[in-house]
Amino acid sequence: MRNRGIILLSLVLMFAVVLNAGGNEKKLFFEVQGAIMLPSDSDFKDIYGSSVIYPRVKAAYKFGDHFYAFFGCGLFNITGETPVLKEESKSKQKICQVAAGYEGDLSDKLQFRVEAGGANFDYKEEAFGESAEGTKFGIYLGSSLVYNFSDTFFATLNLGYMGASDKIDDVSIKLGGIHTGFGIGIRL
Repeated sequence: MRNRGIILLSLVLMFAVVLNAGGNEKKLFFEVQGAIMLPSDSDFKDIYGSSVIYPRVKAAYKFGDHFYAFFGCGLFNITGETPVLKEESKSKQKICQVAAGYEGDLSDKLQFRVEAGGANFDYKEEAFGESAEGTKFGIYLGSSLVYNFSDTFFATLNLGYMGASDKIDDVSIKLGGIHTGFGIGIRL
């Protein structure tokens, strides 16, 4: 697992070098975020709590003065307790986004971003010795305030929504919810 991550990071960095070869404009940016999600599903909140803290990463390519496309991914693995029987329950989710964004200037150091696209939820729930898993595609909407420390380094404050719906044994569930967080990034 660790080797796959190193190989993937190496490929992304080589891709960044190739894309930026011969140009001074920084078209690629990477961001690491600490995120908090407020789940949409009330049963999920009853078992795991009203918020989930998780890490996210994001890689984006700028293809104009203001427009960019990105791929982002976050994951969490949490343990909770069923409300009535007090049995342990586990939830594991990987949430990936593919979206387009617009970046505008508010001042020399401050920018805003608005993003829209899709979110893929890969989930697994375990309780009472049973497990349910699935993959569902939904929507992603996001916004950010960006503070530029320099042309290379920046920090973000993020707010958005991502969601999808699915059924487990004829019970409807909601995946995702409102998310917020902060991040630090680098432009290459």
